[in-house]
Order: sequence, then C-alpha cells, then structure tokens
Amino acid sequence: ALSRWLCDPQLRSGQLAARVLANRIWFHLIGQGLVRTVDNFGLTGESPTHPELLDYLAGRLIASDWSVKSLIREIVLSRTFALSSGYDSTGNNVDPDNRWLWKANRRRLDPESLRDAILTAAGKLDLAVMDSTVGYLQDQATAVGSNSVRRRTDFPCRSFYLPVIRNDLPEIFEAFDFANPHVATGARPNTTAPGQALFVMNDPMVMEAAEATARRILSDEAANDLTANDLTARIQMLFQRVTGGAASDRALQSVGSFLEQTEARLIAEGVEDARLRAWTIGCHALFASSQFQFVE
Repeated sequence: ALSRWLCDPQLRSGQLAARVLANRIWFHLIGQGLVRTVDNFGLTGESPTHPELLDYLAGRLIASDWSVKSLIREIVLSRTFALSSGYDSTGNNVDPDNRWLWKANRRRLDPESLRDAILTAAGKLDLAVMDSTVGYLQDQATAVGSNSVRRRTDFPCRSFYLPVIRNDLPEIFEAFDFANPHVATGARPNTTAPGQALFVMNDPMVMEAAEATARRILSDEAANDLTANDLTARIQMLFQRVTGGAASDRALQSVGSFLEQTEARLIAEGVEDARLRAWTIGCHALFASSQFQFVE
C-alpha cells in the first residue's frame, strides 16, 4: 500500500486533500485543528497533535465518497465534542494549551452566528432563502473609488446572505474578525478587543433587537398567569432565549435587583413605559455579556 501511495501522485494528492479537509472540519467543530496551522500543511507548519486520528478522519472522508455531512455527524457524536470547557486543575497543570483535548475549547461566536443569535432572540430572523442583497447596487458594487449608493445590512435574513464587498464589509463583520475577503482564509483571527464591546453597546441593530426581545419576554403568554414568581420566571425565560441555558441563582438575584432598581429610577425620571425600558437595558446587557458571545 505504501509503494502504491508513493508511486501514484493522484492517490497521494487525494489523501493529502482529505487530510486538509478533515483538519478544517475538525477545526470548525472543535475550535483548534489537529494541525493547528490550518492554512499551512507544509514543512513550516505544525505537526499534527494526533496524526493517527487525522489519518482516520481522512480515511473516513474518502470512504464516504467525500461526504462532509457524514464526517461532521461522526465528530459531533464523539465524546470529545461533548466535553465541557470547564476548568480542571489537573488537566490544566498537565496540558495548559489543551493540545490533548481534555476539555472543550472556549471560543467566541463568529460574527455571522452572533448576529443570527441576536435576531433569533428578538424573534426577527427570517430563515427564508434570500435573493441577492446587492442587486440594487448594480455597477456600484464593483465600482472603483467611493460608492455613491452604499450597501445595506438591515435585512432580517441570515448573515450568510449579507453582502461581502471587499472594501465595504458590514460593520459587525469588521468588528468581530470576519475573514479577509481579499485572500483565502482557513482560520480567521481570534481577538477580544474593546471595540467589540463598544459595537454591541452602540449598534442600532443590537439596540432594536434588545427592545424587541424585551417586548417578547414581557408579553409572553406563558408567564402572564404568574404572580409572585413573575420576575424570576421572566428572567429565566430571557436567559433561555438569549443564552440557551438557565440563569444561576446569583444571576437571578443580580438581574432581578437591577431590573427593579432601574425601573424605579426610570419611573422617578418620568420615562414612559419604564418597565419596557428597564428590560430593554437588561436584554442589551445580556447581549454584551461573555455568556452570550462565547461558546462554552
């Protein structure tokens, strides 16, 4: 088998392509590639941390007639994918970089997932297939120099359909490490910077989504019959819809106290619909939290 591999360039290139693809699929699902230099499989790149596993995944990819879906299914059903990102002192002392996969890699949502999650919580995401989001630009989409007709990003569609114009990316893409559209990119930059927090605090789309989310929570029929536990139930509903998990006792206490104090202050200031305003601020703060923006 080895001599056949060495003598057959087509077979050799096919197996290399399978390793590259399997590594990228693993990278997107686990957060780190088995070869950590995802864009560099050459001599100057890193060696795989688990070469036998990489060969196995490449073999499974070829055996399934290059079915990406099949390989994704196998990985997400594995124990490794199901691991928690929680801290463990023993594992951290032995392997602080998590090269041997003793825990999940905690990572930030990419900008497309972040935007989709915000619109989903607000009940505004349109899952229908979208036509061109740049058709109205005509020649302006590729014109040299300044664009007199600027591209729009206020569509309720999935972020997958947003326009990617190389010199005019959507603002959320610019803030949250979207791939450089000028080059092929296997691994995007992964930064945490103050500008990202400022974007979430000030972007009109995020603020509108926070108000829409607050309206959904306050008007939800499932909580309308609650009395004494009304605030607690609605906070739990908010966390479930925004973060996908339950609020801790500490979060229930701190968020409940914040909402009550903020509503009282707004009423004293004469703000109309103080309750909605207080919940909007609370929703906005949750969108800005690491619990929402990071995958545990």
